Amino acid sequence: MRQFILYILALFSILFLLYVYRDNSGPINDRTNLNIYASGSFISSWGPGPELKNLFEARTGIKINYIDMSDPGMTLQKVAFSTEEAGGDMLMGLDQFDIVRFADRVKWNDISAINLQIDAIKSNPYLSEMRSLDIFKNFIPYNWSAVAFVTRTDKNYQLGSLHDLLRPELRSKVAYEDPRTSSPGLQFLLWVARTFSEDQAVQFLKDINTHSHSFSPSWSTAYGLFKNKSVDVVLSYITSPIYHLVEEKDANYHALDFKEGLPLQVEFAGVLSNCRNCEAANKFIQFIQSKEAQRIIMTKNYMLPMNRSLTEGTAFDTLNRYKFLHFKMYTKDEINKWIRIWSDIRKNEG
Repeated sequence: MRQFILYILALFSILFLLYVYRDNSGPINDRTNLNIYASGSFISSWGPGPELKNLFEARTGIKINYIDMSDPGMTLQKVAFSTEEAGGDMLMGLDQFDIVRFADRVKWNDISAINLQIDAIKSNPYLSEMRSLDIFKNFIPYNWSAVAFVTRTDKNYQLGSLHDLLRPELRSKVAYEDPRTSSPGLQFLLWVARTFSEDQAVQFLKDINTHSHSFSPSWSTAYGLFKNKSVDVVLSYITSPIYHLVEEKDANYHALDFKEGLPLQVEFAGVLSNCRNCEAANKFIQFIQSKEAQRIIMTKNYMLPMNRSLTEGTAFDTLNRYKFLHFKMYTKDEINKWIRIWSDIRKNEG
């Protein structure tokens, strides 16, 4: 009997050691590792992810493991469905729509004690209204841009309003994104809803539906049509021409300024409530607000930094001349309402 007990104890000891020192091919979850959900473009070799990772690891000794998320909505659905199996400590790349649509399904840590970005927002009149929003309890904004239509300078389109998109010469020449699957597409849909009365907006969307070249499922697909010259105009960001100018030395791109004002898209980071290394996640939240990190994000992500002083003397400084709409948070009901309207228009096309 004594030998049997010793055998059992030895067996359990071996199993315990195997569990502790097991080879874990997934992200390691301990105090020296931080697991971050981020988009493929963010963590790619040309995105800001690698440089941010190297700088953060050198400063803190905490190793970053990026978890590729092809779509924030799908990742949030996964997190909402099974928080224990999700694996990530925090998430980068949420926009204001993601936050609203998953507010009641995903729980986030309170990071208000380390939310230092408010001071930077105070200096930006278009983002100043964000100061009064409850989102700062759980999310930190780290870059932003205005959504706009981008064209080539040599096309010489003189467009100055939403109504100009319906000009005869632009029939089948403009690429849009589907608002049901794309954040810029949803920005456009709500931009129209914000500009016109409901009846006027619905009619305008019906006209755009038949006048457009396409409604792609993603920004990258739509921009690909523009790049290969299948279309002359694409729904994108005011920062897109800066990319072509800096990276390709090509000045033949410009974003159109509309009299209605351009809507703002802001990207946020948040720490999940079931984070395994919450302390490291909080340190990263502080880190991405630093001037060094903001400069990396600006020059690699081609979005505007929260700290306006960083654009001075750079190609991004030219973007101040555009007319912007003030940042706005829509309710889940407002978003769903216009998605339904758009779905009905698409269903009844032709």
